[in-house]
Amino acid sequence: MYKKLTTKFCDYALFYLPLKRIFMRLIVILLVVGMHLSAFAVAQKVTLNHKNAELATVLKEIKKQTGYNFLYDADAINKASKITLNAQDVNIKEVLDHCFKNLSLQYVIQGKNIIISRRTNKNFTESEIMEVQQRTIQGTVRNEKGAPLVGVSILVKGTTTGTSTDRQGFYTITLPKENSVLIFSSMGYATQEANVLDRTELSVMLKEQSSDLEEVVIVGYGTQKKSSVTGALSVLNMRDKENQPHTNVSQALHGVSGLWVNQAGGKPGQDVGSIKVRGIGTLNNSNPLVLVDGIEYNMNDVNPEFIESVTVLKDASAAIYGSRAANGVILITTKQGVRGRRKINYSYSHGFQKATALPDVEWDAIKYMELKNTALRNEGKTAVDYSDELIEAYRQGMDYDPLAYPSVNWFDEVLTTGILQQHNLSFSGGSDAITYNLAAGYSNHDGILIAANNAKRYSINMNITANISDKFKIGGNFIGNYRRYTEPAQGADATDYYFNRLMRALPIYGTYLPDGRYANLAVTTPSRSGAENLIQYLKEGTDIHTPQRLLAKVFAEYQLPFHINYNFNIALDKLDGYSHKFEPILVAYNPQTWTPGYAQANASAESYNENLIHPTIYHSLDWEQLIGDKHNLSVMLGQSYERYNRRTITARTEGYFDNTLEDLNAGSLNPKVSGGSSEDILASYFGRLGYDYQEKYLLEATFRYDGSSRFAPEKRWGFFPAMLVGWRIDKEPFFEYLSNKINFLKLRGSVGTMGNQQTVSLYGYMNTVVLNQDYNFNDMISSGAAVTSQGNPNITWERTTTYNAGADFEVNNGKFGGSLDIYKRRTVDILRAVGIPGQVGALAGPIMNVGVVDNKGYEVLLYHRSAVGAFSYKLNGSVGYVTNKVVDLDGETIINGRRIIKEGFPIDAYYLLEADGIYQNIEEVQNSVTTSGAVKPGYIRYIDHNNDRVIDGEDRVIIGSSIPRYTYSFGLDVSYKNISLNTFFQGVAGVNIYPTANLAFPFNNGAGVTKEWETDAWTPEHRNARLPILTTATGATENFQNSTFWLKDASYLRLKNIQVNYRLPKDWLTALSLTNLTVFANGNNLFTFSKFKMFDPEKNIGKDNLYEYPSLKTYSFGLNVTF
Repeated sequence: MYKKLTTKFCDYALFYLPLKRIFMRLIVILLVVGMHLSAFAVAQKVTLNHKNAELATVLKEIKKQTGYNFLYDADAINKASKITLNAQDVNIKEVLDHCFKNLSLQYVIQGKNIIISRRTNKNFTESEIMEVQQRTIQGTVRNEKGAPLVGVSILVKGTTTGTSTDRQGFYTITLPKENSVLIFSSMGYATQEANVLDRTELSVMLKEQSSDLEEVVIVGYGTQKKSSVTGALSVLNMRDKENQPHTNVSQALHGVSGLWVNQAGGKPGQDVGSIKVRGIGTLNNSNPLVLVDGIEYNMNDVNPEFIESVTVLKDASAAIYGSRAANGVILITTKQGVRGRRKINYSYSHGFQKATALPDVEWDAIKYMELKNTALRNEGKTAVDYSDELIEAYRQGMDYDPLAYPSVNWFDEVLTTGILQQHNLSFSGGSDAITYNLAAGYSNHDGILIAANNAKRYSINMNITANISDKFKIGGNFIGNYRRYTEPAQGADATDYYFNRLMRALPIYGTYLPDGRYANLAVTTPSRSGAENLIQYLKEGTDIHTPQRLLAKVFAEYQLPFHINYNFNIALDKLDGYSHKFEPILVAYNPQTWTPGYAQANASAESYNENLIHPTIYHSLDWEQLIGDKHNLSVMLGQSYERYNRRTITARTEGYFDNTLEDLNAGSLNPKVSGGSSEDILASYFGRLGYDYQEKYLLEATFRYDGSSRFAPEKRWGFFPAMLVGWRIDKEPFFEYLSNKINFLKLRGSVGTMGNQQTVSLYGYMNTVVLNQDYNFNDMISSGAAVTSQGNPNITWERTTTYNAGADFEVNNGKFGGSLDIYKRRTVDILRAVGIPGQVGALAGPIMNVGVVDNKGYEVLLYHRSAVGAFSYKLNGSVGYVTNKVVDLDGETIINGRRIIKEGFPIDAYYLLEADGIYQNIEEVQNSVTTSGAVKPGYIRYIDHNNDRVIDGEDRVIIGSSIPRYTYSFGLDVSYKNISLNTFFQGVAGVNIYPTANLAFPFNNGAGVTKEWETDAWTPEHRNARLPILTTATGATENFQNSTFWLKDASYLRLKNIQVNYRLPKDWLTALSLTNLTVFANGNNLFTFSKFKMFDPEKNIGKDNLYEYPSLKTYSFGLNVTF
């Protein structure tokens, strides 16, 4: 299989041992060359041919060829005389001299910025400036809303002396004592001049000349101006999440338009967030593709502090990623160095954490026993678990020997205040020759369990870009991440298993004996083992995970003739995961008799090792040309190759004498070793054609041609095209009368097809042969092998076609704006297992392309920002709506417990009996259809929908959804001088949850009971109660059928973050030789408003029980300092 694929693509043998040497040499060369280049600037050359052209047109062409940014007063440029020139491969300075020689304008080159201003009578030379006694002035540059402006160019008028503002809008500049004039200029803002006089501090406010539509955003294999984007994109600038205590990236993505982020729990060291783009469109893997600096990578292995921005491709704009883009694409860009800005930044955060919500359990031992007896008596039983004499003796014993007669709140015993500490340090800067960003991070997270719940992370990030010549640029990215986290030692899914046991805890279990040994159950209880001790489960044994992962990437760009750029990228993603678990001998003692009991009589150890090597090569040719000053045409063609090699090995042994030695070789019984390896290849060709007419009519077409080793040779290749269009109405002549109010209005539309190969197993098209399938021949057992899974060589990608229509607008120069999108996504050829007749034997049916699912919805994003004096504010909000429907399953219905997948209904809708209140008297019971003869007043009544006088599965109705229809968020940011307050709310609506199992139902599986059953259960005296009569879950199953009575509304609104920042005054910063020092405080997940009170409503959508690590509320404080 692989020989055919590899031969068809090309020979990629360099991916083995030579690959490591190539990487090491390229990185060394990059560093050495970069250090040597830092001493000189790049001499850019351009080729131009214009006759009577506007100066703005010439400057735009220069920018495209060189990458220089022009900062200027638009009025002065528009009034300038027209330019005629013919330059072939001429130095940029000569071209600019020619352009300005007859104009009343002058220019100065500052790094990659070219600042244009009106010509003055005198230009100071460098020698004249040095002769004058100098002084320093500082200040802040803000916009009309009071927000600090980054990268504003400040130039001493008549000189080449200049600087730029930092992230806080702060600047310092040295200038002559004589009266000087500073010129403040920034793209999108009107240039402003200010006379310094004898001041040492000067702060200014720039007025917007246009909105932030000139901002560049990341798209597939490139960048585009925000105003020219034709796709449905959501962009998160991580500056908006600055100083927040995020332990993983998914926590920062809440509120991004079009994303549903379900952060089910706060387990240290692990990202348990589920991310869906515009709902769920398949019965299989619905996770989006995540790319970090262009390479597929695990989001949890990136420190959020290292990220510059996150772009989400939600429509046909994702089609350029082809067979992996059906569920959307998330592009993560790490922080880069910036020319002319050299800085050191350090941030520290310290936080305290508690669970957002826990079940309200009855932890009083006496009340627990009395409630259990009441439940049994309500079932009609005469024998109860705890006699009145036992309860009275226990009550008296609690007063004089609480260890022997425990009444334990187990949440208080095993849960504590979690501590989160984060340190991040970065060095960044650059010149025309080289830019760099070097960063390191450390976090230490002690979870809310008292032991076996720690996570440490060490992370580094390096981005270096070097200009070898005016045509050749190289660079390198490196991300390293080492994690070490611990979990309880018992159970397969250790932490979830522990919370399973915690939700079964009873108050009559002891903690310790007086001599410090572990205690267990004080009173014999049916359905319960007497040997459990939840403190012991945490403190004994070992379960340590130490994954380490790195992503190394080297790239090169070369400018070829005819405005063609060649881009080459080679990357290696390497994961080494190791874990070791030791499940010890567990013995605990009856707190009254001190009799030992074994929760685990035999110890065992298991080690797991995983290795992933994922090399990637992609390269492209880009061409862009302005034709006739009106037509802008661009073409990009590229090719990529990826290989995934994964190996795993597991070793296990038992037979340990005691808990002293935990190594594998210390065990003496049942040694087992297993392992596996896999290989996966993806080769692709991709391209983009872009066209715009005067930036008014926009057109973009993309394609991708993917070949995957997951499919049979004749089904291996797939083609995924897309078309996107846009119309800048604000640039039309007929719109001029509104342009003073609506400064930006764009309509856009897109259609494209994408694939989903992640739903396919690596060898799904082949029959699976399993060993150890023995046969009986003539009463003799013979070893053999058998085909246990039927392959299907005809399977191919699931395909999703998406249609999107949208509009973007801004009013009053960006004071108010937003976007609206309406979309439809149809996924066809959904892969699922098809059943075969049982006569065939124990053979799993083949996977086939059968199924169609539709998603339809809309998204609205609005914002408003303004300022009054030193006070500014910004209000923003978004809402997304999506409906999900299964269109075709070839007539089949898939029922899985209380959930169903059926044509005409959402994926995984609930399939339940419909409850119709509670029986109030025996007459109501006798005059209705019941589930059994044991039904009595206080039991739940169900509707006989098919009128067959029997309550059974045929009476179930399809209702509710595990997928929210609405996702929404809104925030308010206010600032006054050096103080700012930011709030962010987030929520979902139109989603349900069905809590079940321990604590969801009373005394389920030997578990305890919540207090609501004491106060809100039906009794003859309390007939309008919310709950039915108190029984055990297994003793009165009539009340605990899968029914709408227990289906809960999981909609919620949460105060996701509230943050207060205080920035030290400028004179303090000057005295401390600092650029910035901000102290801050955060509250995360502080308040949740929801009808569902039992647990946090933001639960794992695939699980209905409460066996998961709780979501956490965090109080944190810290500082952010820049040198």
